[in-house]
Amino acid sequence: MVKVTMRPWEEVIIHESIQYVFDDFIKLCSMGVQPGGLANPLHWAEGIVFRVMAMPQTDEVIKEQLAGKIHWSAIEWAIMPKYQQVIMIGDINAKIPIVNASSTAILRDVIISIKQTART
Repeated sequence: MVKVTMRPWEEVIIHESIQYVFDDFIKLCSMGVQPGGLANPLHWAEGIVFRVMAMPQTDEVIKEQLAGKIHWSAIEWAIMPKYQQVIMIGDINAKIPIVNASSTAILRDVIISIKQTART
């Protein structure tokens, strides 16, 4: 049998955290979506809807990942107190799927940390 090793990230390094007003974030995430279309999904946890921008996979970034550190160039987010599966974009009749990431410990921990910086 193959040995399987689970090794969670030891550290998440976020280089930029960008908070938006909810409506502005949804407009940003729906840019370029065709009428009636489906936008890229967003994640939700702990009352925050968000998306992550990964770092380019350079030799240095890969070395850090192998050492247990993940780098995100940015996390864009907005306050969304209640989870919903889809956000409708009324003016173009399109949808943004929302993935509930509450059961993912790493994402939940990141969002708990991000919420400490929230503007209300």
